[in-house]
Amino acid sequence: MYIPPPSNSKIIIVGAGCFGLSTAYALSLDKEKNYDIWVYDKATVPVPEAASTDISKAVRIDYGAKELYTRLGLEAITAWEEWNKEREQAKLVPVYHNSGFILFSSNNQFTQYEKDCMETIKRIGYGSFLEELHADQIKERYPFFSMTVDNGYNIAYINKIGGWCNSSEAIKHLYAKCVNNNVHFVLGQTTGCFQQLVTNPNNPRSVTGIVTQDGKTHHADRVIMATGPWTSSLIDMHQLVIATGQIVVHLKLTEEEQEHLKHLPTWSGDVSRTGFYGFPVNSDGILKIGKHSIGYLNPRSDQDSTSVPRTQSSNPGDTIPLAALKDFRQFLNEFFPFSTEHDIVYSRVCWYSDSIDGDFVISAHPDYDDLIVAAGDSGHAMKFLPVIGSKIRDVVEAKETEYTLAWSWRNTKAQEGFYDRPLLVKENSKEIRMATLNELKKQ
Repeated sequence: MYIPPPSNSKIIIVGAGCFGLSTAYALSLDKEKNYDIWVYDKATVPVPEAASTDISKAVRIDYGAKELYTRLGLEAITAWEEWNKEREQAKLVPVYHNSGFILFSSNNQFTQYEKDCMETIKRIGYGSFLEELHADQIKERYPFFSMTVDNGYNIAYINKIGGWCNSSEAIKHLYAKCVNNNVHFVLGQTTGCFQQLVTNPNNPRSVTGIVTQDGKTHHADRVIMATGPWTSSLIDMHQLVIATGQIVVHLKLTEEEQEHLKHLPTWSGDVSRTGFYGFPVNSDGILKIGKHSIGYLNPRSDQDSTSVPRTQSSNPGDTIPLAALKDFRQFLNEFFPFSTEHDIVYSRVCWYSDSIDGDFVISAHPDYDDLIVAAGDSGHAMKFLPVIGSKIRDVVEAKETEYTLAWSWRNTKAQEGFYDRPLLVKENSKEIRMATLNELKKQ
């Protein structure tokens, strides 16, 4: 049975991404408990392989009927604005941009998802920030979307709350806050790379630390695994989460296109049907488009179906699956017809820890007495970076809240077909492979 750590406990956090850093900082704020906090990671911060190391991530409160996340999003945005004030004082650029969020739908009607979003936001008192737009109104306000509307994306609503964060800069900002609060970091391919848990030989339920790749044992009173999509390949997660690859691409726009698109809100294109979303053009003229879907799997071997991230750090020639490229081009031809004249200048597979129900898995691990897992980000955790650590701290300290209950360990099984997802690549396959650089160019 898990027992919260006493004051002055040494706590090891494995993973210096979104969950890990946020947890470290939240724990460091408790001066009475005076925790001795150590963060281990195989890479420097921002970790190159982490999905959070990116030019942008969506910050939204639009969560369908899931009011819990809508309220958490509002809490996070307040904290994002505080971070912006900190950065202004330090003469640094903002990490959060309240561009607004516009959600398109098709065929002159909202899907149940958009209806649920608006209903939830209105119910908790923020309906005044929403505005529904029909075809002519979209064209009038955003002329560059005229062809988008003509191609069927002809109804939308805009939420004036939300936008995007510069996720890499946000991670750097939080890392600095951790260092300033005396959080210790052990980073490096051998010294910081987790190999295995250490347990008490007389009580295998008792976790007493970790072993790193250099063979050294590091003892702790509690261990927190915040290893994102690597989690299910490092410890037994009872099939609650699976590592999936999700696709993003970048287009480099002309100066004229940049002028039209740089002031747009963050957007989604009938997202419950297509999965596609994107961002305003950044200062480098890059238009980033992503897709949230069932994703791709990368089995560890023919004998072991555990999906493990395959990243550009270890496979520098990787682009995105050919099937994904075709999917993106088809959507972009409808949503941004001008994109046919552009090469894809960058593409990436971002790896997430998908839970069986889309909710986070932040819980004491049932197989151990001293282990917390913070996993199941399901591709939507980064927006909560400034506040998610305080919720994970509540789990560490065994406090019961609506969040700790919602994200607790589940004994339920995944719905049928949950694990039936396409492979990222398949040896000697002409179709199940990465797209070539030439195929990324305009055709």
